[in-house]
Amino acid sequence: MMTKEQTWARLVQLTTVAGEMPKNRWHLSGADLSGAYLLGADLRGADLREAYLLGADLREADLREADLSGSHLLGADLRGADLSKADLSGSHLLLANLSGANLHEANLSGANLSGANLREANLSEAYLLGANLREALLIRADLSGANLHEADLTDATLTAAVLIKTDLTKANLSGACIDDANVSGWIIKDVTCSHIIEAKSGKQIKIGFEPQEFEKKYTQIRKTAEVITYLSGGKSMTDLQRLIEKYEKRMAELEAQIEALRGKHDILVEAARLLEEEAQTPDVSCK
Repeated sequence: MMTKEQTWARLVQLTTVAGEMPKNRWHLSGADLSGAYLLGADLRGADLREAYLLGADLREADLREADLSGSHLLGADLRGADLSKADLSGSHLLLANLSGANLHEANLSGANLSGANLREANLSEAYLLGANLREALLIRADLSGANLHEADLTDATLTAAVLIKTDLTKANLSGACIDDANVSGWIIKDVTCSHIIEAKSGKQIKIGFEPQEFEKKYTQIRKTAEVITYLSGGKSMTDLQRLIEKYEKRMAELEAQIEALRGKHDILVEAARLLEEEAQTPDVSCK
């Protein structure tokens, strides 16, 4: 990790800044740091509004509470970076690598994260209102308590992601993969989802939904999951869905059997009534 002094010296070397290191906030708005090598840089609280960081190496950089709103981070390497409470609203993170990054309570509203790698990233309580997460990799990412209101998660991979109390109101989940995701307490009101993808035995299976069907089905699954607590390493939510469907099918079969038995019962009752009437009828045959 670089110290503040080492980071400033690196910026001087890149001709981004000049002179002595300021004691207060660093003002780097609009700076061009495209392709810069800033591994482990200390940029805490820096003003990087609309800065150009295309393809920059910011692995393990400290960007806590930095202002990166409107910044250009296309293809930037932010693996393991600390961006907690950073302002990334309206930023361009297309194809950026944020694997293992800490984005706790970060503001990513309106950010473009299309195709970004957010594998195992910490996005807990992050603000992602209207964010573009199309085809993003969110495998094992922590999105607990995050606000993804109206976010676009089309074709995103959310395998084993933590979606506890995640607000996905009016989000688009069409084509997303949510295998093994923890959806306890998630909010999926008015979501758009034409289909999801299940990855089983190396194959991708498309499961289609009618309008509002996804919300109805997965709200039921969530409620059931909150009653049936699965042990660690237990069944996935898609397995739970199948269990519910199997249960509902069996119940329908049982109801059909009960109805058939009721019909047989009615026939037996009627037969018994006729036999009783016949027994009570006087024998008027000729002797």
